Amino acid sequence: MFWPWKKKPPKKKPLFEEERRKEPRLEDLNELTVEPRLADKLGLEKKPYFARTKDASASGLRLECEVRFPVDTLLNIKLLSLKTGKTIQAAGIVRWAAKLEGRERYEMGVEFEETPVKTIMSLLEHIYKA
Repeated sequence: MFWPWKKKPPKKKPLFEEERRKEPRLEDLNELTVEPRLADKLGLEKKPYFARTKDASASGLRLECEVRFPVDTLLNIKLLSLKTGKTIQAAGIVRWAAKLEGRERYEMGVEFEETPVKTIMSLLEHIYKA
């Protein structure tokens, strides 16, 4: 029953609008290289491609790159942290990719995969170090 003097209960958000990330992400603008493990099957050169992080968490990152890697591509990631001075190497799977409007660059969401605890700790130190 609805009583006019009482506030209506808040509507539930649809599932597609809910946050699906495992960890909160913080803005992180850092240069890195990514190299697809099966570059030849993707029709790409086997070489590191330069990219830039947009945000990062302990479970993944969002990056911008001149090359669009297909969803489910396994990448070798190498990041030199300017905050800690450490080189962080990890593996990640592309979960989504989109072309940036008005630019010849792409944005991708990458989830870390096969990443040792020591690397995760280095990532956390990089992300949260002021």
